[in-house]
Amino acid sequence: MSIIAANELSAILRMAPSVPASSTCRETLRVMFQHPEAKSIVVCNTHNEPVGLLMCERFFLKVTGRTGMELFYRESVTKLMNRKPLTADISAPPSLVLTSAMNRPDTLKQDSIIITSNGTFAGVVYTSDLIGGQQ
Repeated sequence: MSIIAANELSAILRMAPSVPASSTCRETLRVMFQHPEAKSIVVCNTHNEPVGLLMCERFFLKVTGRTGMELFYRESVTKLMNRKPLTADISAPPSLVLTSAMNRPDTLKQDSIIITSNGTFAGVVYTSDLIGGQQ
C-alpha cells in the first residue's frame, strides 16, 4: 500500500470558492449558487488566511431550515462556519494529512481539507482524494 508522493498534494489540489469573514450568510449563499460543483466554501481573513470552513450541504440546510432564511440572511457567516477545520500546508506529506483526516470525529471525516501555501489559502483536497492515491 503506497500513497502519492510527499510533494504531490499540489497534484490533487482542487479549487474552492472563498468568502471574506465579513460576509453575511446571504452573500455566502450567492457564492455557493455561483459554484454548484463546490462541496465547500473557505472563509478567509483580509490576508487570505483561512479562518473557517463551510460544507455547502450543511450550510444550505441550516440557512433554509425551519428557523427561516430571513434570520440567517443578515447573520455573519462566521456564526455557521467550522472554526477549527483541518488545514495543511501544500508541502505536507499526503500520508500525514490522510492520518489527520481520518482521526477527525465521524461527522467531520468527509469535510474538505484546507490547503495553504505560506499560510494563505491555496485550495482544498478531499479525504477521498487522499485515499484514492493509495494502491
